[in-house]
Amino acid sequence: MDNKDAIIEAINNVEHPAIAASLVDLGMVRDVEYQPEDQSVTLTLVLPFANILEHVRDYMVNSLYLAIQGAGGELVSVSLAQMTDEERQVFLQMEQENWRQ
Repeated sequence: MDNKDAIIEAINNVEHPAIAASLVDLGMVRDVEYQPEDQSVTLTLVLPFANILEHVRDYMVNSLYLAIQGAGGELVSVSLAQMTDEERQVFLQMEQENWRQ
């Protein structure tokens, strides 16, 4: 497995702090770009709501950073975006099915 594959796998394994599902499965990660020359990664964290609690958002960003770093990459940029209504409906359904008690 090359570094890009390891980094993508690490990103795919980052779970939401309150939902037993990965951020990728929840539709919260997109636009992942990997630069092999310096092993840097940029991505977009897509939030279901604009007013998500800051400590929850920061936890997710930090979890992505640690996962990427653990796989040998360097997270250099996380852009934030908001889900569309359709994406939010899918997210809310998954949230309801996988909420951690």
